[in-house]
Amino acid sequence: MRVVITGAAGNLGTKLRRYLETVDWVDEIVGIDVKPFEASAKSKSVVADLADPKDERWLAPVRNADGIVHYASANPAPTSSWAESAKSFDMTANLLENAGGGATPCRFVFASSNHAMGGYKDDPLPGGEKIRMATPQISGTRYWDGQMYRWGAAYGATKMLGERVCMARAHATNGRITAVATRIGWCQGGANLATTLTDGGGGAGEPDKTVAARNAKWYRDMWLSNGDHERLMAAALTADAGKWPAPAIVVSGMSNNSGMAWDLEDGRAWIGYDPQDDVWADLKKAGIA
Repeated sequence: MRVVITGAAGNLGTKLRRYLETVDWVDEIVGIDVKPFEASAKSKSVVADLADPKDERWLAPVRNADGIVHYASANPAPTSSWAESAKSFDMTANLLENAGGGATPCRFVFASSNHAMGGYKDDPLPGGEKIRMATPQISGTRYWDGQMYRWGAAYGATKMLGERVCMARAHATNGRITAVATRIGWCQGGANLATTLTDGGGGAGEPDKTVAARNAKWYRDMWLSNGDHERLMAAALTADAGKWPAPAIVVSGMSNNSGMAWDLEDGRAWIGYDPQDDVWADLKKAGIA
């Protein structure tokens, strides 16, 4: 399998690239980023601007890829401005326009985000329900920046629209592209241990202690361990699309965290995602929760 990874020099791109270099079902990796990384026998570094539809440096590898994992973003954070978010959406649209142009169909894995459904942090789901593909979308996450409340609307909306353009393009290509959008949770850089989630992201001067505690649980519930990140992306790249309800699907990208609002059953059924880690089990073992 020939795999393109965008944002290949970033946190998640680096982790996936190093993992795919060890598996026998991947023959070649082309990592695309605005900055280079140290290549290996299996991987190649391409410096290019995905927002430029005429940048030939990225066009050929994307057109010939069997699988594309799209992490790249102008600003991969909820602080992303509307201008940055628009540029990120341009990258997604450009990639989808050129994917599936080779001799074989292409699996497009879009790194969506929990922020595509971030409104459910403060607008709870009905009792007993979980966040899944069929759940009405409320994008953007409300957060306290130390001085005032802000809402990551631009970033969340870009991820929401990215999911939808994946669906539109997959339908339009009649099987040349099949797509999996993964709503990735909290995957820290480096070792990414449950015990280094600090206060769970619920602090930062949040003036209401009740809200801070709720936020901390929300963010911890979204932990995605390094091992489960590898399992998620491998499953998304290799799953049989014949089992899907549509040529593009959306799955939750979290570990198997007890009591969280995120549904994992769609991912288990459609791509065989089998997460092994649980943030609350690890925190309990460490005497933190």
